[in-house]
Amino acid sequence: MWYRNFLATVSIALVAMLGDLAVTLSFLSVNVRSVVDNLTHGLIGVCTWLTVTTQVPNIPISTRLWEIGLCGFFASAIDLDHFASAKSFWLQDARNLSSRPFLHCTSIPVALITSIYLLAYIWHWSSVQRLLWILLAAILSHHIRDATRRGFWIFPFGSTPPLPYSLYIVANMALPHVIKALIWYTGNSGKTISLSEVISL
Repeated sequence: MWYRNFLATVSIALVAMLGDLAVTLSFLSVNVRSVVDNLTHGLIGVCTWLTVTTQVPNIPISTRLWEIGLCGFFASAIDLDHFASAKSFWLQDARNLSSRPFLHCTSIPVALITSIYLLAYIWHWSSVQRLLWILLAAILSHHIRDATRRGFWIFPFGSTPPLPYSLYIVANMALPHVIKALIWYTGNSGKTISLSEVISL
């Protein structure tokens, strides 16, 4: 079991470093590099939740794959706020914003997730709790990677200094283990969420 956990954790670093290398390749067009950058966010999200679930052997494979894919989708979909802020469907407009779009603020999503989680915990909405853990993993993995360029945006206090590259890799590798420990501490470790439950939320 330990080697699966180790390999899943290492996969986060490998995906991050390969993706970061790919977006620096000058022979790729700017648009292609933007797509690769977003795919890297998604794949880091996939590897993050894969790591979270490696030590929970009783999860059905279909549920495991569904949750992993959902985390990857969320981690990638965060960048849709670029288009919303640009009020345009053109990639060039989405890339050339004067400020960071709203979903790239770390403090507000974390505060909202925490507030909703407390309500879900009180009312024993286990499916909502699980979905919020997946969403938190996706958001934080995305923000940690983006923080290497512009730091964390902590509203209303402003932004932190950019995260050193080595610290970003270590932080993203540590993230699923922190989330796994929190899930275990809150008693949600045995809960899973199915597609039908997400649709019915």
